[in-house]
Amino acid sequence: MVDARNAARLTLFVALATLLLALASLPLSGNLEQQAGVLVARPAAAIRDATRPLADVILNAGQVRELSEENAELRRRVARLEAEAAALRESAVAAHAVTSLLNAVGDDAGGFLPASVVLRDPAPASNGLVVDRGAADGVATGQPVLGPGATLVGIVSAVDPDRSRIRLLSDGASAVTAVVQEPRVPGALAGTRDGLRLEFVPVDAPVGAGDLVLTSALGGRLPGGLLIGRVVSVEAPGQALFATVVVEPLADYARLEQVLILTNPVVLESTALESAGRSE
Repeated sequence: MVDARNAARLTLFVALATLLLALASLPLSGNLEQQAGVLVARPAAAIRDATRPLADVILNAGQVRELSEENAELRRRVARLEAEAAALRESAVAAHAVTSLLNAVGDDAGGFLPASVVLRDPAPASNGLVVDRGAADGVATGQPVLGPGATLVGIVSAVDPDRSRIRLLSDGASAVTAVVQEPRVPGALAGTRDGLRLEFVPVDAPVGAGDLVLTSALGGRLPGGLLIGRVVSVEAPGQALFATVVVEPLADYARLEQVLILTNPVVLESTALESAGRSE
């Protein structure tokens, strides 16, 4: 059966070939070939136009993939450059802040260790910081910590080999001996939920708004003369023995990024007093 079909097809092809040869000798054969070519050319052009986009995609697929890879690599390089530029800007800002802190303490800068704030205590009832200096750098508990303008902002409360925790003066557990500068009225500076309070100040003490508050050497825990803040208000209830003295810190505790830790216990009181005079 298969041989019969193949024989029939061969016979048909031979007949067609014979017919074409016969027609080629006729005068109209050229027109027939031309017309046949026109008829075939139109659908062939349509098929070519329809398949050209797909062919272009197939031919350019490799180039598109290479361009995509190059684009991705360029984006990665730009991201790295932006990160490096941001790091350089942050380093410049930190260096400027440290320079300002050291300039504020003047000739005693050698006794201070610069430190960067790496963590803030998220607890609402606690005001503390963690800095990137620790026992390996000479930090010990009880050392005072200064912020902008040589202002006392806290005390070292815990030390690890390469980290230290700072208890800010605004912390509820903070209490340092202090003195009002001009009248030399002593008191205890305590951190409260509402801010700093100078406690145990007699109601008749000559303390008023605008007076500077400094650390006192009484008790031996801190060197005297470190600037703390300024008196905002003084209230003297009728039968109370002590006035309510509200003190405003001269440093913004919420924005501290660089601090100085006093690792040398010898500090000249004149340095802090000069800083206080410049802040007036």
